[in-house]
This record gives sequence, C-alpha cells and structure tokens, in this order.
Amino acid sequence: MGTPEAGLFGNGTKADWGEAVWKAFTSASRTAQCPDTFLEGPPLSVDWIDHVDTDPVRALEMLVLGWYPAEDAPPDPDAPTDDVLALLPPALATFHRLARVRPALYRFYRPVLLRPQQVTRPHGSQLVFAVENQGHRDWSVPWPLQTGPEGSDPPVWLTEDPHSDDDRETIVEAEPLSRFLLQFTLDQACGIAPFSAWTLTMPFERLEPLWGFLRAVPLSPYMPTYEGNVFYAAPGLLACVSASETEAVIGFGARHRETLAPLQAYDFPWHRFDA
Repeated sequence: MGTPEAGLFGNGTKADWGEAVWKAFTSASRTAQCPDTFLEGPPLSVDWIDHVDTDPVRALEMLVLGWYPAEDAPPDPDAPTDDVLALLPPALATFHRLARVRPALYRFYRPVLLRPQQVTRPHGSQLVFAVENQGHRDWSVPWPLQTGPEGSDPPVWLTEDPHSDDDRETIVEAEPLSRFLLQFTLDQACGIAPFSAWTLTMPFERLEPLWGFLRAVPLSPYMPTYEGNVFYAAPGLLACVSASETEAVIGFGARHRETLAPLQAYDFPWHRFDA
C-alpha cells in the first residue's frame, strides 16, 4: 500500500467526518425499491457458507449478489472512485464495488461511509468506514494500513461516542475486516429484509426444531456487548439468534413472503410475522 494522498480521506476534523456521515445517511435514506423487486429469481442458496472460513470475501460476494436484486438506477455520485478503492483494504473495496451493482448496500440503517474518513484517536490514526445511530458509534481500521497479512485484512475497532473527550470507549471486534463485513451485511440483510418474522423472548430449548434445517454461519457473535447475534441460513432465509443460557429471541428475513410460511408451524410467540 502506498501513502494515501493528503486529505483524500479528510483531515481528521469533525467537519470532514460530519460531512461524510451526512452523505452516508442521505444515501441510506433514498427511496428503496419496493418489495416486489425482491421476488425475482430463485431463493438464495446456502452455498456461500462453504466459503466463510476459507474466503470470506467470496462468501460476501455470493451473499450480496444472491440476496439483493439488481436495480436500474444511476450510480451514486458520492460513491468512491477506482482510485480511492485502490487505497482501501481489499474486503472494503469489494464491498463498495458490490454496491455499484447492488445499491441496497448503501441503504443500510448502519451505513457504510461512501468516503471513509481518517481520524485521530487515543490509540492512533484510524480510518472510519461505517457509522451507527447518527454518528454515536463507528467502526474503523488502523490507518495507514500495515504491510503483510494484517494490512490486507486489518482488525476492526468499535468506538462508542467517538466525539466524546471523557466517555469514549473502544474495543477490538472479534473478527477481522473481511469477516466483520460479512457479519455487518448479514445483520442488515436480516434486519431490513422485505419480509420478516421476529419472536418475543422465549425459552432457548424451543429453538431445538430449527436446527434440522438452519445452517449455522461460522462467525463469532456479532456485537456481543449488545445483542450478540449468531447467524443462520436456509434456502431463501436468513436468521439471527440472540440468546442467553436460558432465553432467546430469533429473527428471520426473507426475499419471498412464502419462504416464511412454514415457520407458522412452530407456534412461536411472534412479535411480527409477515407471511
């Protein structure tokens, strides 16, 4: 990796960072395609799970291209150019290239910044690539990138209240960037699917019948300090489970309404059920 052009990712100021966040939320709030567009094509298979451990970037590509529909929409004018992508870690560059053909990736309620931002934190210089809750939490990687394996797939830092001088908390995510982006995309795909089903809290043992057809995604729990979601999949269906030793909540997302219909047989305490 060469030395990035000065100012290409901002100058570490709150103004630059704030503008980048505003552009990301503007992109995320643009009118989404109606759910009917998700009915085209066969249900997503679970073949992408085979690549999670060996090639998570390939798994991300298969998930995104199989789950989200192509759209006849102009490119986002604020999206990064090829010159910018060449400076980013490969997994993050792949995410942005996928967003060119699947614009739904820029509509996440936890948006990925169209232009990552360099910031200075107590633990060093970081490149912020995604935000949450209107900037009250963000994710970043060390910057500039190191040479070697860690530089190509760096650790991810979660920072709470990033602009607070007194109460800033930072932790290192369990997964490196390539696998974190897969977690991040699964969380959003399941949470904002066009058709979904979510339970209220119930005894964990009630999930037992699901293990016969749901396949586990081999990733660490996502954001363990909060929901700690673990992800599963079946053809055309994504699921996330947040559980303790005794209780659990499970959510399902689907592109096709009829994919949810067999779940009615389990008589779970549904908070929402779209089928």
